[in-house]
Amino acid sequence: MARRGQNLGVFLLAMQIMNIGIENIPPVTLISTILQVAIFLEIGDLYRWFPSPGHVCISAFNVWDRKEWYRIILGSLYHAHDFHLYYNMASFLWKGRQLERRCGSVYFGFLLAVFTVLTSIVYVALSIALSEVLDDRSYRMTCAVGFSGVIFALKVLVTHYSPSGTQYAMGIIPVPSKYIFWAELVLIQLITPNASFIGHLAGILVGLLYIKGPLKTIMDSFLQPAEVRRFHGGGYSRNNYSRNRYNMGYNNENYSGYRNDNFMYSNYTGGLSEEEQMRRAQEESLRGGRNSEGLYPNLDDLRQRRADRFS
Repeated sequence: MARRGQNLGVFLLAMQIMNIGIENIPPVTLISTILQVAIFLEIGDLYRWFPSPGHVCISAFNVWDRKEWYRIILGSLYHAHDFHLYYNMASFLWKGRQLERRCGSVYFGFLLAVFTVLTSIVYVALSIALSEVLDDRSYRMTCAVGFSGVIFALKVLVTHYSPSGTQYAMGIIPVPSKYIFWAELVLIQLITPNASFIGHLAGILVGLLYIKGPLKTIMDSFLQPAEVRRFHGGGYSRNNYSRNRYNMGYNNENYSGYRNDNFMYSNYTGGLSEEEQMRRAQEESLRGGRNSEGLYPNLDDLRQRRADRFS
């Protein structure tokens, strides 16, 4: 129950949602965010499903050897502390709003469900492969929680649909847009060696499987995105989407840093120190003259332009 007392990150997330405006957040993105906040705050009976990291974390040992398949979903929805939740959800809000508006709420919900399951499966598969190739059982035992694998997969899609240009990895290093997720994968690992390289890589591979592999074709055979139905025969214009090509500068990731029940937990910290995390959280959530996307100097102007664009 101690996690209920860690509320600063939750407060900052609430401030960011207020700055964006609930009316500007598409329904699936909003519901997904609220669900993960509710899980963190242990609202209602959710505590029975998410009692601790050791009960839900994803590892090859837990999922493959012990056949605890439920971890494939539950581990992705669990956040170990309030800033873990804040940074993952801040990044997810930005990506979810773009992708849900592009492909429609129903398809985006379908996309999230598929990405959540596949990212965990790929994580387990990579862990088993590395354990066998390197003859190191620790890869099977390393246990991860958090939504960052899915966020990396979504980032691949956002990058793919955005115009080419330059983005700043970790808000510092200029990188061609098509390589931004690879740059962040490496930089996070260099800055924070305990970060789950495998978890992030799993998300990137799932995203690439969608944009370059057969995954999109398979998914579209069950349900087509709204953009295909709406623009079928006339082509899809990328002009409106080009406004959303900006990167938040950081992408938060999973959590680690302690041992429990002989399992090792991976740390997804986003590569920022505690002081830098606090500073960025305060800047993104409390500054009054600029929204988190950095597109317009005035939030009311942003909302009006979006209302005109989507009316």
